[in-house]
This record gives sequence, C-alpha cells and structure tokens, in this order.
Amino acid sequence: MRLVPMRFRGVTWRHNPREITFESDREVHELHAPFAGGAVQDTGRKNMLVKGEGELFGADCLQQFARLLSLFREGGSGVLAIDGVKPFHAVFESLKIVGEPKPDILTYRFVFREVRNESDGPPAAYTAGAGENLWDVSYRFGIVIDTLVALNPQVKRPDILTEGEVIRLC
Repeated sequence: MRLVPMRFRGVTWRHNPREITFESDREVHELHAPFAGGAVQDTGRKNMLVKGEGELFGADCLQQFARLLSLFREGGSGVLAIDGVKPFHAVFESLKIVGEPKPDILTYRFVFREVRNESDGPPAAYTAGAGENLWDVSYRFGIVIDTLVALNPQVKRPDILTEGEVIRLC
C-alpha cells in the first residue's frame, strides 16, 4: 500500500512527515449557581490543530524547506490533505527547523490550524422540538446561551420552548 503525500495549497511533500498528531478540543464551561449546584455547558468544538515532525531528504533539502517557508509566509487558508483524513481548510501556523541541518537531511516541525468555513456553521434558524429548551439548542449548535437569548427576545422562558417555535441562531 502506498501512502498519499501530504498536500497544502498546491505544494506536495516529497516524503510524508514521520509523526502527525491531531488535537481536537471542545469549549466546555462549568457554571455554578448559589444553592442550585452547577451545570456544564458545551459551547462547541475548537478548531483542530495538526502538528507534526519529519525530515526533508536529498541534496535539495534546504530548497524543499525554503518552499515550505515561502508557503508559510504567504499566509491565508487552503485545503490540507493528509493520507487517511478527509481534506479540510487550514492555515499554516508554525514551521521550525529542529537541530542542525545535516548534508542531505533537515528535520522540521509544523503546525496547521483548521479553519471551519461559514458553511460548516449552524443554519440561520432552528425549529424547536417537543420538550426542548434554549440550553438544548445551545448545546446542539455550539452557540453560547447568552447569544441565543440576545438573538431571541421573543423567548420569555429559556427553560421552556414551544414545539414548532423558531429560534434564530445567527
């Protein structure tokens, strides 16, 4: 089986990085109310970090690194394609040489940060189902509860939504 080379914005790595890690976190807050206990609010996932380390091989390893550095300096987002992972939009956040370059080999580290498109976000509105409340909607779409309250002044009691009630999400 042959691995597909890593690609970003038209640049293909000659050799895949030796090590790649994917860091995915969620934004979670614990809310405390006096004499009422606490609640955990999940306000959605953070953008994923992709970190890695690898080597550039060959007499042109410094030129290979210069191409990556040029790509890094250009800035902006692009599609990051890594073998076995669905391609996604990302920005090139960090690029470093590790140690002293040796003849025909250069070790480097990198970080890409996922950029979610607006199309990845919530729809403009949501129709409440039976037994739902505004906290359910907040959790489902990863929107801070205070934002939902501000967007929906018609909701008098966030703890009780009427089935079929339309809730603005943005």
